[in-house]
Amino acid sequence: MLTLRKLTASIFILVLALTIGYFFLNTHSGEPAIRPMNIIDPILAPIIDSFADEIDANTSNAKARIELGMTYEGASMNELAEATYKQFAIQFPDRVIGWYRLAVVQQKQGKIEEAIKSLLNAAELAGPKMDSPHWQLAFWYIELGDFDNASKQTELANSKKPNSMQVQIAKGRIALAQGKPELAIDILNNNQLIASIPDGYVYQLLGRAYRAAGDEEKSREAWSRAGQSKPNWADPWTALVIEHVVGLNAMRQEIIKQMRARNLLVARKLIDDYFTYDKDNRVVRRLDAKCNSLNGKSAKAMKKYLVLITEDQSDVVTMVLLAKLRMQLKKFQTEEEMAITKEILMEVIEISPDHGQAKILMESLPE
Repeated sequence: MLTLRKLTASIFILVLALTIGYFFLNTHSGEPAIRPMNIIDPILAPIIDSFADEIDANTSNAKARIELGMTYEGASMNELAEATYKQFAIQFPDRVIGWYRLAVVQQKQGKIEEAIKSLLNAAELAGPKMDSPHWQLAFWYIELGDFDNASKQTELANSKKPNSMQVQIAKGRIALAQGKPELAIDILNNNQLIASIPDGYVYQLLGRAYRAAGDEEKSREAWSRAGQSKPNWADPWTALVIEHVVGLNAMRQEIIKQMRARNLLVARKLIDDYFTYDKDNRVVRRLDAKCNSLNGKSAKAMKKYLVLITEDQSDVVTMVLLAKLRMQLKKFQTEEEMAITKEILMEVIEISPDHGQAKILMESLPE
């Protein structure tokens, strides 16, 4: 009887020890949170501290660690985001999200080969309906000129989600890069595709394709409707990352949103609020000037643009904004003033020879 009691007690102690050990390992199995040396942003700082404190209190807290990474990513603190996502991917290697977000921030830093390796890990873990790792890999392979792998990844994306806009764009870009402009035109000259992708991006590609096919008139027509930027393709976690955009970066994005919607009173208030934290940000200073111009305060806007250009004579974004404003104002339509506008645009093209919008504006100036 005594022996049985001793055995029962021993088993109880062993089970208790294993339980405690399991709990200990599962609450202390990860590394401490990645923390910045200092954060200037007064809105962002307490949020980062909160997530980091949660991780340090329980290093197996996957949710807090990925949210800390997303907060860094949303604030464009890509090195810190990369380090945090690496921790997550090592600690939770079977979760697609860690490898995917790691790949995204690596690519943003120009580490394209590392980004591809990380995203290949995500692609292996992706389910039968998750096409985004494949079309994203296709775009990155296109940038590297690796069209065999780009085509393979495009087909994988197509097998999961047939004829998506990303698949169509990838096929069009591959055809264009391989010297098949007629095929590119056939793929891209699609009204639904054109309408689905913002900022006239498809027209950029069509402009290049028509020119390669020798049709200069259609090329000019396409370029006249094209924007300047490439689309930011949304992946399954883009919306979640956006939710973690906080602080001054979030304010900048909201200002841009309100400006595009022509909610100028809201935009002006946001700009003024932003300047109470940071008076030097060039993006917001441009938006400030543009808000002035849209409110009919053209002289004030022009003065602000000129100050920005004086500070940085390679600032082609502000130069184009200045040229467009001059072209909109009647007093700058004299031959002498139009020559000055032309000089501004020529300077932009000298600094950035492939600047499509500057070329279009140049062509629209009278001879």
